[in-house]
Amino acid sequence: MPHVYAIQRFFPCGPTSVGNRWSNRSQRNRAVDIAPSTQIEVIAGDICRTRYFLKVSTMDEKRLGHDLVRVQWDEVDSEAEEDECNGEDAHDQEDYISQIPVAVTARQLISAAEMAGTTPILILPYLSKGQDQGFFKYLDSIGLRYHCQSDNYPIFDSAPNVPTLQSPNVPPKRISLDITTLLSIVADVCNMPPHSIQYDKDTCAQVDQTEWEARAPTLPRTIFPYLETADELITSPSVLAKMNKLLETIGSDTEKQRAAILFGSATAVTNESLTEQYNHLTIYPIPPGIPLPIKIIPVPADFVSPLSDEDLEKLSVEAAEVYNLALSIPEGSDVATANKQLAKMVRTYYFVERNGMGVGGRVLLHQPRSLRGFGRIVHLPMKQLATTNVELSN
Repeated sequence: MPHVYAIQRFFPCGPTSVGNRWSNRSQRNRAVDIAPSTQIEVIAGDICRTRYFLKVSTMDEKRLGHDLVRVQWDEVDSEAEEDECNGEDAHDQEDYISQIPVAVTARQLISAAEMAGTTPILILPYLSKGQDQGFFKYLDSIGLRYHCQSDNYPIFDSAPNVPTLQSPNVPPKRISLDITTLLSIVADVCNMPPHSIQYDKDTCAQVDQTEWEARAPTLPRTIFPYLETADELITSPSVLAKMNKLLETIGSDTEKQRAAILFGSATAVTNESLTEQYNHLTIYPIPPGIPLPIKIIPVPADFVSPLSDEDLEKLSVEAAEVYNLALSIPEGSDVATANKQLAKMVRTYYFVERNGMGVGGRVLLHQPRSLRGFGRIVHLPMKQLATTNVELSN
């Protein structure tokens, strides 16, 4: 059986709609995506690939009987109709069962699982076969797997030393990369032996980064394991443009080469894969499971950003575009960044707004790393530094 964990969260069980929500911070209504949702357990296996959606119900025989009687009573408008109910057939009983709360939840669970391409299972630890009054037959009729008190077989389909099959129709898992993450991946300080870089004038930031890298390398311990969980790595056009400008200004030759390989734009002189080419330029090889090249995906023109004017003031143009890119993907996208404000906003949208973005929404927040020329830039004379900043902003 694979390693599993569970998180309890709300998950959409229908298509999203746009509604207005009042923001106390901006003192105005703003458009947000709203989806009908049900609270379920997301059960995931190895490398966080979702396999099952579970809903655990405390329904027992007494409560089930009470809910059925209540539905039947609501259907009775007169004593004559009540007399007719006494002679109800199996079809009438099934109609009543479909209206009880646990049946509604069962249908929501199926809908949520279909949207994510996973397998739904309803767990009923307090209800046994023979006590269900036709409820289990109803679950069979709508195609929902269930596991009740009297079942003596495992909840999950698995066998020792046999990997769990991927769920059918599961969308590709994407990770949107912020510029801070991309710079960390290509930076010499993250790819060369500890203390091998000598700066003309040491700066606190650069010295701190070399010390941190010597103690806990960012790439093999933090960034690479996270990127291995992705099927696709993506970023936005403005991130690529800004990164190229920074590399041209303060990047070393090896940092430029690494960036070109990551995006598949390097001039190939061998038949080596992108991963093999990159590994010649680092002491921390990229795991073979990381998908390269990184894809450049623009934000759809018709996407309505939930960012307010106040929110935009807190983010750079590149960070705002990564935020919109991640949220514009219907199946959802995880995000990797060293930008604390961006990480906070993405987490807030996924876990507070509870939009219909699928099972995505994880955020990797790591320590930032700088290009090799950063130390040279910060020690330029003030007049020259101001000129350089103007050049970077153009």
